[in-house]
Amino acid sequence: MHNQKDSAHLLAAPPFFFIIPLLVGAIVEYFVPTSLLATVPSIIIGLLFSWASLPFIILSLKSFYKVKTTFDARKTTTTLVTTGIYKISRNPAYLSLVLFYIGLSFLINSVWILILVMAAIYSVQKFCIEREEKYLESKFGSQYLNYKKKVRRWL
Repeated sequence: MHNQKDSAHLLAAPPFFFIIPLLVGAIVEYFVPTSLLATVPSIIIGLLFSWASLPFIILSLKSFYKVKTTFDARKTTTTLVTTGIYKISRNPAYLSLVLFYIGLSFLINSVWILILVMAAIYSVQKFCIEREEKYLESKFGSQYLNYKKKVRRWL
C-alpha cells in the first residue's frame, strides 16, 4: 500500500494519456480515411518505431528495479533514479510511449493518429511530467534540482 499524500497525484496512469488520442484518431480515421504511406513502407517504419521504444522502457524498468523503488508514478517514490538510462533522459518511459505511439500510427497508416501524438505529448507533459517534477522537487530538493540541471527532460 502506498501513501496517497506522498505521491505526484497523477490524474490517471500515464499510458491513458496516449490511449485517448489514439482512440480519437482511430474514430476520425474510420470516418475520414487517410494514409501516411504505401502499406509496406508504413509497416516497416511502424515496426522500426515500435521496436525503438523497447530499449527505453526496458532500461527504464531495469533502473527502477535496481534501486528498488516503484515504477508507478502514482505511488510513493523512495529513491531518486539518476542512473542507467536516466543519465541521458529524465523521462525515458514517456519517450518509449511516444515512439510506440508513432509506430502504431504508421502500422495503422493513419495521418489522424500521427497528428494526435502532439496531444498525447502535451497531455503527458501537463498532467504527468509537471506533477512528477513538482513532487520530486519537494521530496528530494536540491538533489533533484541538480539532476534537472544535468539531464534533459526528453533527450
